[in-house]
Amino acid sequence: MLRTTLLTLGLICTGLPAAAQSQDPIQQILANFDQIDSNGDGVISRAEYLDLQAARWPQIDRNGDGYLTEDDFPRFAANRARRQLAEASYLDANGDGRISQSEFVNGPAPVFRNADSNADGFLTRSEVQAAAS
Repeated sequence: MLRTTLLTLGLICTGLPAAAQSQDPIQQILANFDQIDSNGDGVISRAEYLDLQAARWPQIDRNGDGYLTEDDFPRFAANRARRQLAEASYLDANGDGRISQSEFVNGPAPVFRNADSNADGFLTRSEVQAAAS
């Protein structure tokens, strides 16, 4: 459920073809590993992952008000948006019912944390492959 919510909210990929954006978040990371590894050192650091999140924010905050709320979803998807925002409430650090850019970019990154099997703050290609299996 969390993976579906993160994917639907668009919390993982940026600048990827539409087909890639429909993949599971771990599959997205795997498919775009070299793009996310911006310094080319062969691993994705937490900082590189956070950079990805920051780059994605303008696509998430569709109305440009600095918060992720129901208003950022098309009207026809209002009920679905409410469910997804409720599932992503762990990002709402101050409990105001909205997810700010800071909360989004700097908040918990369960996809990263779950793939980082040795908890060293870096994702190797093999860790991402194992998480995708």
